[in-house]
Amino acid sequence: MTYTEYVAILAGLSITGVVKAYSSPPTQLSTAQLPAQWPRLPSGETQVASLTGALAAPTFTCDLVIAVEAMQQNTQPANYAKALTVIGALQATLTTEALDGVVDSWQMRLDGEQIGDTAYWVIVATVTGSE
Repeated sequence: MTYTEYVAILAGLSITGVVKAYSSPPTQLSTAQLPAQWPRLPSGETQVASLTGALAAPTFTCDLVIAVEAMQQNTQPANYAKALTVIGALQATLTTEALDGVVDSWQMRLDGEQIGDTAYWVIVATVTGSE
């Protein structure tokens, strides 16, 4: 698998409740497109087996971001509830991918991120996978 293929797999995940999926980070969002998802640039690691000199299967890590809501939109409790719903759907999707052998592990967190001229509540899943 290549970096491009791994990022395409994450970008193509169908997550319940996500309205718009981008193949790369958007420069601007509108509320009609939320929740919206995209992958960031990946990183990876390949190790050399010291006894044989052969390369082990590479591992890939990439953040999958879901913008949930603009920070100034709605109320704090409503945004919190929406973020919990989206993070649950993301957990379910990543669990399915893990069972299919594409994803090895992930960590999720809620964060704030500026996209264009607006700050958003975002869920960031740091997803690691291998061949």
